[in-house]
Amino acid sequence: MEPFFSIVTPVYNVEKYLPACVDSILSQTFADFELLLVDDGSPDGSGALCDQYAAQDSRVKVIHQPNQGVAAARQAALAAARGQYVCFVDGDDWVMENWLETIRRCLGEDGGADMLIFDFVTSDGSPGQPLLARPGFYDKASLEKDIYPYMIWDRRQPFFTQPVPGYQWSKVLRRELILAHGLQDSSIALYEDVAALYECLYNASSFYVCPEKLYVYRLREGSALRQYDPGEFRQLKLCRDYLMSHLVRQGPELASQVDAFIASKILRALLQEFRYGRGVRQAARHIGAGLNETELARALDTAALPAYIRLFVALLRHRAYTPAALIYRARLWVFDRAPKNNNERRPCPF
Repeated sequence: MEPFFSIVTPVYNVEKYLPACVDSILSQTFADFELLLVDDGSPDGSGALCDQYAAQDSRVKVIHQPNQGVAAARQAALAAARGQYVCFVDGDDWVMENWLETIRRCLGEDGGADMLIFDFVTSDGSPGQPLLARPGFYDKASLEKDIYPYMIWDRRQPFFTQPVPGYQWSKVLRRELILAHGLQDSSIALYEDVAALYECLYNASSFYVCPEKLYVYRLREGSALRQYDPGEFRQLKLCRDYLMSHLVRQGPELASQVDAFIASKILRALLQEFRYGRGVRQAARHIGAGLNETELARALDTAALPAYIRLFVALLRHRAYTPAALIYRARLWVFDRAPKNNNERRPCPF
């Protein structure tokens, strides 16, 4: 008999965190699931831990493969999955014990949505990226009216606001939907969630927004604010190319939302540079190296973006990296000195 849920967990160098992750899944109050652990060539003891769990619980299946990245690990799991719905948990995170029970209850409403999103918290207790979409069930007409025009970037809100954050682990998808429209390109090693999820949502016939906080995203040292690798611009370009050829091909009106996402990531690179401690000239050289290689800024259509974002992109297009970095640094200085409310998530200082 097929399980209701297939849970996909890529595993790479998370030996220290994997027990908390897997134990939280195996202790779920809803037990009709299979857990697919994909050992992605992990050089630590993670693979052996996976095998131990499989020996202890028949719901656990292990796939061992050479290191190919998280996208390839998820694809390997999807090829083996048997559940009606697919969930994702990263190997260093964990879930609330009522995670699956709550999702199952929500999917039982209105005949079962093709896709569901839920809220999360971070391991330090702070709120995650807020869910701005109205809670509850959306049929296709509601998706076309209330979600698609704003799903990647909501231009009614401050830049850059996502009503549907692009994290794969906060989504549940009908297996047939993700097999048909999920990411097929394993060369996208970063931003793979974005490349996969929005095409699935655009092709879903129904959607459910669950406001409950069911997932804990672990903040690891250096994971949130780290030195920006110019090679990430290559990955960002791969993501944009994929979205343009798959998602925008189906929905041309989404092109401006995709380019808003790309622009936000370029600007976040500057944020990471300054948070990491680089000076203006160092940051300009570092960011410039990635942009010169990919010509990413030149590819963006900025007509729909706010004026000050268009200014940044215009400077980057003309390779005026130092003035762009200087303006951003001044904006960040003002942002850091603004009154703070610790109970609310503050937007990035774009």
